[in-house]
Order: sequence, then structure tokens, then C-alpha cells
Amino acid sequence: MLRKIIRTAAVFLLTGLLAVTAVTTYVTVPDETAADEETQAEETGTTESVTASFLAGRQDVYVTVLGDSIAKGYSGDESAAIEPYSSLAMRQMAAEEEFQYEITNYARNGLDSAGMNDKILTDAEVCDSISRSDIIFITVGSNDLLNECKSAVQEILDTDTEFRSAGEALKVLRESVTGNPFLVLKIIETLEEWDYQMFEANWIEMMNRIGSLKKENAWIIVTNIYNPVANLNIPSTMDRGVENVIRNMNQIIEKYAEKYGYQVADIFSSEVCDHVQPDGLHPDQTGQQIIADQICGG
Repeated sequence: MLRKIIRTAAVFLLTGLLAVTAVTTYVTVPDETAADEETQAEETGTTESVTASFLAGRQDVYVTVLGDSIAKGYSGDESAAIEPYSSLAMRQMAAEEEFQYEITNYARNGLDSAGMNDKILTDAEVCDSISRSDIIFITVGSNDLLNECKSAVQEILDTDTEFRSAGEALKVLRESVTGNPFLVLKIIETLEEWDYQMFEANWIEMMNRIGSLKKENAWIIVTNIYNPVANLNIPSTMDRGVENVIRNMNQIIEKYAEKYGYQVADIFSSEVCDHVQPDGLHPDQTGQQIIADQICGG
């Protein structure tokens, strides 16, 4: 049953593809007056404690960003750039702890866990960046659901149509379900063969590779997966099913946190899904800030 639900989720969590080159940002933060001590005392949370202890006394911090379009800061509006959460979080940390930092962002639109292992973590430049990093941000997982969607829609609708985009496939499927509600049952049946365990295997391989490359004291921050389905106007039964899938994927992410020494920023429990772009999936600028706040302990 879990596999059925997961493959169903793949149909509804659609996103764009494409890869771009890494973007490096160099930032020098001038000395600033420390935040009000009373306000700091009121703030609590594991992330904040780790931030303070890890960055205390550092002068220069090197950062590598790995992941998908969320980590890249994807914007569906070419005229309006969106700053990714990693840059927002580092600027906030640097202002509080007074250090300089450099970020290199290797995130790619459409990247899934298999692509992370096969395309990103085999790149010599990326490996070198990881080996030099003090902080490593990782966001991956959503596209492990998404990459099944086009072929799944073709099978469900029994069509040879080559969809130009995932968005087009979603539109056709929505229209078909509206005209034939019983198609929901066919969706579940068609998607039951999806290999749920593959995500876990890819996750383990990814963390093994990063662990073999990183410095011993590097701080790894992983974001879990949030639920954008509420914005997609799908039947409530499917909405609940998708959320269950995401919860189970997040359990895998949490499961290996201690073993591989990474920290999970819980954006699933945040309000980021209320601040997405018109596509219903990618965070808008407010959404990216919410992710940054989770990382910084806010």
C-alpha cells in the first residue's frame, strides 16, 4: 500500500528540469553590534545552539550547497530572482557571529538522489569543494517522487503523448480525473510498482560519499521535505496520502542523521508550503526565508 501511495504522490508533485553551473558568492561581513542579550536568551532550539558553538571564533567559513531547485533558488519568473535559503541563512549567521564566508552552490533544477550520486558527487570540482567546506547544505528528495510522473500519466491515460513538461502532464491528468473520478483508482493501481526502497539506498550512498569527502568537523545541514499538495486542488484522500508519503521519506532522512552526523532542518512542520510560487511547489522569497529561519533556529 505504501508503494501505491508513493507513486500516486509522484503524479502530483511535479517540477521543472534543467541543470546550471555552480554559483560562488564571496561575502565579507563587517563588525556589527551584538544582538540584544535578553532577546538572545529567549531564543531556544538545537539549531541555534549548534550554530553558536560551531561558528564561535571563526574568521572565514567556506560553504557548499548541494541539491535541487529548492536549494538553487528556482524562480518561475525570469524577471524576479529568488535568493536561496543558504545565502539568507549564511548572511544571518555571519551578522550574528561576525565572520567572512564564501558559498559555492552546485544545486540543479530537477535533481533527485540518484542524480546527486551519479552526476554531482562524481564531479571533481564538487568533491574538492566538499572536502574544503566548513558547512554543507543539502536539499534533495522531492524529485524522487517527481521523476516517475510523465511515464505514469502516459500509462494511466493509456496515451503515447510525449508531454513537453511535467506541468503539461499534470494539467491533462487533472482534467481527466475531473471527467472521470474513478480514474483515481487507476492512478493508485498503476503506480504501485514504484520502488520506495531506492530512495533509502540512494540516500545512504549519498551520505557515504559525502562522509568520505568532508572534513571531520564539517557541519552538514539537511532540509527535509515539505508538503505543497494543499495548493494543487487534488482530492483530499490523495492529499492525505501524499502527506503520509512525505512523512515516511522524512523518517528515512531522520533515521540516518546520527549515523552520518548531519542536522535536519524541519521545514515539513513549517509554513513554507503556504509561501510557494504559482506552480504550487517551489518556495517564493518568503518561503526561502522560512527555510533559512529554520536553519538558524528561528
